[in-house]
Amino acid sequence: MNVNQQQSSNFERRRAQRIRVLKQAYIIFNNRQSTITCRLRDISATGCRLKLATPAMVPQQFIIYFPTDGRERPCEVAWRSPTEIGAHFMDEQV
Repeated sequence: MNVNQQQSSNFERRRAQRIRVLKQAYIIFNNRQSTITCRLRDISATGCRLKLATPAMVPQQFIIYFPTDGRERPCEVAWRSPTEIGAHFMDEQV
């Protein structure tokens, strides 16, 4: 499978269109005792992609906090790479 076929396959699996962004966000976990700063790279109604220095330190479930609008969303990790994670929103907000 070449890169274009793989990208096309990834787009077909997504249920919602992603919007590219570059904003600061915070991963909150450990009963709100721990935070990790990250960069929001893209977002959709169902999830987001986050860039951070240590994705391995992020627990399977966490809260993402968006300081620009003060919103929080509960998340679950869908995938990990050495520098990013994909997260699925666990609530029904839009």
